[in-house]
Amino acid sequence: MHRIPISTGWQFHEVGKDGWHPATVPGCVHTDLLNNKLIDDPFYRDNEQKLQWIGKTDWEYQTSFVVTPEVLTRDNIDLVFEGLDTYATVFLNDALLLNADNMFRTWRLDSKRLLRSGANTLRIRFRSPINEVVPLMAKMGYQLPAGNDQGEKTSPHTRKDTYQFGWEWGTRFVNRGI
Repeated sequence: MHRIPISTGWQFHEVGKDGWHPATVPGCVHTDLLNNKLIDDPFYRDNEQKLQWIGKTDWEYQTSFVVTPEVLTRDNIDLVFEGLDTYATVFLNDALLLNADNMFRTWRLDSKRLLRSGANTLRIRFRSPINEVVPLMAKMGYQLPAGNDQGEKTSPHTRKDTYQFGWEWGTRFVNRGI
């Protein structure tokens, strides 16, 4: 087996807005926003409340990587994500590769058919887990227990770390990232 990490050259932006910013992978949108000085320290004073919009916003990450002709001669070429948090649509060279919905698993995808010799583009659009689940909850007619969730009580419906939704002792930062 031959591994080629794709952890450099990443950038991100808020979906629907212009301007891309450098991103760290592995990482998450909150630290990328902080590292680019796009938000103030989330742990200072009442900034936690002021930054709740991040969890209700869709974010997009992208990078480019080179595939050599020798790599394309292999019988199998998989693209492996060891973590996507959480609702993510993955495009390889603008072709749909994956709709992810679970941060607790590895995604292994046959990608040979979409790869080309030379430059390739990988783009991941992360949808807000809050906005993804609220419409489903409205159709249910009842609410599941979510004692930890300091917001819309969407945590029981999402396969992601529940601590992100807050606790009486912890902050509420509903995150996304690779």
